[in-house]
Amino acid sequence: MTAPRIIGIMGIALALLGTAASIAPEWFPFLTRAKAPAPDVYEAIERRVRGGMVLGLGLAFLAIPSLRPWSVSVPTAVFYVVTGALAARIVGLLTDGTHPKQWLWVAVEAGIMLLAALWLWRTGEPPSA
Repeated sequence: MTAPRIIGIMGIALALLGTAASIAPEWFPFLTRAKAPAPDVYEAIERRVRGGMVLGLGLAFLAIPSLRPWSVSVPTAVFYVVTGALAARIVGLLTDGTHPKQWLWVAVEAGIMLLAALWLWRTGEPPSA
């Protein structure tokens, strides 16, 4: 098996694990720190976001074929990790309820994604290869 294939398999496994941890954080207490019921809506959503970051890491493994050039791989990794966190946050907002601070985090994450996309656009490379 070649290295890119192993990295692709790891990416798929992490993406599936992150998706499952985002949907059901109580099944993955080692990852989401969900040992007891969440005391409030904010913490319930944050538990999902931890799984979403694993989802984003898996997507980054799938999207980045090589680490060089750094000007492409770094913003691509940032873009996909934040995408996973944002997806999990939105799932949490839809299932657990809303919290004003969570909407602030949605805006911050969208801004980070915008900066990473602008960086990629400036380098002239697509976000995935």
